[in-house]
Amino acid sequence: MAGPQEDILHSNDKVFMTKKYTLLLLLLIFQASFAQSDCADAIVVCGNSGFSGLTVTGIGTQELGTGITCGSSENNSIWIRLDIATSGTLGFTLVPESNDINEDFDFFIFGPNVSCGNLGPVKRCSTTNPFAAQQGDNHTGLNATETDVSEGPGEAGNSFLSMLDVIAGESYFLVVDRPVGTSNFSINWTGTGGFNDPPIFDLPSGTTTLDIGKCDDDNIDDRITEFNLEQNTPLIIGNQSNVTVTYYTTQNDAFVGTNAIANTGNFLNTQNPQTIYTRIENNTTHCFANAEFKITLSIVFPFKESVTCDSTEIDNDDTNGQAVFDLEKVTQDVFAGIAYDNLNISYYLNQDDADHDRNPLPRFFHNTVPDVQTIIIKASNGDCSDTVAIRLIVNPLPQKITGHYFQCDSGEHPDGLTTFELHRADGVFTTANPGIEVEYFGSMSDVQNNLPLPAFFDNTVNPQAVIVRQTNPDTQCISYATLMLHGGTDDAQPDIVLNNCDVYGQENGFTTFNLDDSHIALTGGQMLAYYNTPQDAVIQQHAITNTTTFPNPVAYESFVYARIDDGGLNCSMIRRIRLVVNTLPDIEEQSDGNDFVCLNKPDEFITIDAAVRDPFFADYEYLWEYNSIPFHMNTYSVQVNHPGTYKVTVIKPTGCRKVRTVEVFPSSDATIDSVDIQDITFGTNTVTVNLTPDSIGQYVYSLDNPSGPFQDSNFFDNVASGIHTVYVKDVNGCGMVSRLIAVLGIPEYFTPNGDGVHDSWRIDGVDTVFNSDTNVLIFDRFGKFIKEIAKNDTGGWDGTFLGRPLPSDDYWYVLNLEDGRTIKGHFALRR
Repeated sequence: MAGPQEDILHSNDKVFMTKKYTLLLLLLIFQASFAQSDCADAIVVCGNSGFSGLTVTGIGTQELGTGITCGSSENNSIWIRLDIATSGTLGFTLVPESNDINEDFDFFIFGPNVSCGNLGPVKRCSTTNPFAAQQGDNHTGLNATETDVSEGPGEAGNSFLSMLDVIAGESYFLVVDRPVGTSNFSINWTGTGGFNDPPIFDLPSGTTTLDIGKCDDDNIDDRITEFNLEQNTPLIIGNQSNVTVTYYTTQNDAFVGTNAIANTGNFLNTQNPQTIYTRIENNTTHCFANAEFKITLSIVFPFKESVTCDSTEIDNDDTNGQAVFDLEKVTQDVFAGIAYDNLNISYYLNQDDADHDRNPLPRFFHNTVPDVQTIIIKASNGDCSDTVAIRLIVNPLPQKITGHYFQCDSGEHPDGLTTFELHRADGVFTTANPGIEVEYFGSMSDVQNNLPLPAFFDNTVNPQAVIVRQTNPDTQCISYATLMLHGGTDDAQPDIVLNNCDVYGQENGFTTFNLDDSHIALTGGQMLAYYNTPQDAVIQQHAITNTTTFPNPVAYESFVYARIDDGGLNCSMIRRIRLVVNTLPDIEEQSDGNDFVCLNKPDEFITIDAAVRDPFFADYEYLWEYNSIPFHMNTYSVQVNHPGTYKVTVIKPTGCRKVRTVEVFPSSDATIDSVDIQDITFGTNTVTVNLTPDSIGQYVYSLDNPSGPFQDSNFFDNVASGIHTVYVKDVNGCGMVSRLIAVLGIPEYFTPNGDGVHDSWRIDGVDTVFNSDTNVLIFDRFGKFIKEIAKNDTGGWDGTFLGRPLPSDDYWYVLNLEDGRTIKGHFALRR
């Protein structure tokens, strides 16, 4: 199918629906000039119509009545008129450009032969929502397999209805509506019926163009003349009838059919060349086709000047506004972009010479008027000739300057050979020649081979001259200047040293420096900048910006470089600054908790110290304080006899410092409050030592042995009956206390046989000191009183009664303790 914008010779084939061509309806906003959203302005579908520039945006006037069987109305609609030329079936598939299932298109068909405002009942109606209906795609239309004529809204249906049987001569309205989405769409016609053919551009055989060319022969030098557009009308119509041809200045007007050119017989061009758009329309079917052609003035001078640069040719002076013009090149400039091979070209100093073809200028013309000279160009062909005044313009060259660039040499052995950042010198040349482009070359040979010097150039001699190519980008005029490179040398200068202490808690050799602490004195007009490397300082790149909080890049020792400039290209000096990160004192910051003073020994002192690991601790400074109150001691160690918090600030000769904290704890010997004794148990006797609350030391305990072993517990079990001594010692060295105790015990038997072992029976733990008021009454098994062991009687019973030995047997006792207890029991006498 040939569209309306295609070659006008390709529109003779009649196209039917059976060819399944596509009507593209592109969503370009055209609503203001073509109201296709209303019935009265419906698009007419013709055999080769391929419409574009249409939009489904807005509804114009709401024209769908309440009787729509699929329950909808216009949202964003296009009205299309279908005039049937060939009987058959009407079918189509509407395909949205977006395959998003949410893009929802509905359609309505009215007819046959109904009119706007009286559409009658709908013939086909589909408002199925493809997303709600869970369809595989969002296509809709009429096909040969469906049988229903209406479906929707929402999830009802499958978006396709049965085809319509159509008869030649009928007309229908197809309304396409998009309730959801923004997509463009296309329609593929699938039925067997056909539409009316549009008219064609029926050019005579051998005619390939409608373009019109003409001489500007109205004697007015404005490149405007009259064109008769109507000379193309019979060529366009050919043998067709009932058609109308109109002409337009815009493609849109030709497509819509509005704002047609009125004075087609004497149309004045507004530009040269100018495109004219034409439309041929069938007066009955209103089918149309479009084409375009150009109207052109035969001789056109698109440009009226030629430009060159001042030169030394002929006059050896490149500053006087004179140069040699090659008039063949001038011709190329005047006719730039336009063929002039069929023209005879000549040049003259004035119009009179041009009119009489007198005194033509030679090809190489040296202008006689400086800077700008007007001459006449004359062009002719077999039909036309024309002249126009043109200007020959001589542009000046950039001013030639000799500049000087002074650069510091910061090497260990300054020799004047250093690195120059050449483009730092650009300002020397652009100040006198604003806007020029500057390049640097080592020689004219390098210029000819376009081999510029690198941006960072190391001079090989001192001083050294380089060639400066100066180009004016507007005129492309070039001149050559000179830049002298001077490598300055400085006497050796000592490093400026900045010291900082390492960061406490980090201590990895990194901190920040205020580079301004270098206190480099500047004189009037001097400038100072800092750089990471000497190379950066020389070529002035990557200047350090955070000069007040600069982090040293290498642990413990780094270098930065200060550059002092007098301004311009004069480097005064580069100084190296050494950044030193000094270590903090190496100390034990916290004591081990083993420092005690004895409150019971106020005259005894202990020694605490700064715990410096450095063998050169004698060079350090020490500042002591006690419980946050300074006391005037500046020694490595101090003697103290008060508990509390001691701090010492340890200061290295570099001024770096760190604080050690020593906690001195109080201690004291113990005060025994009481001893709890569990005895006469006929089992396990226990002893518990109780101290007074003011016993604040750390204590260990021993029974009967002041040398130990000691135990942490104040509790003893399995204690034998008898007299014992308990010892309590302060492990912090504040002393030891003791107490005698008595653990009572009753023997279960005795053997008075004179062998010195168990020869008497008595209560253990009773003597003249302990339990001295205790007495014991002894009876035989029949209750006969035998013996009383009175208080202070430590000898016990020897097993006799009135001097006679009693026999082996069990004997009974009544024990009256001085604490008021009475205990009864028995024991055995064995012989």
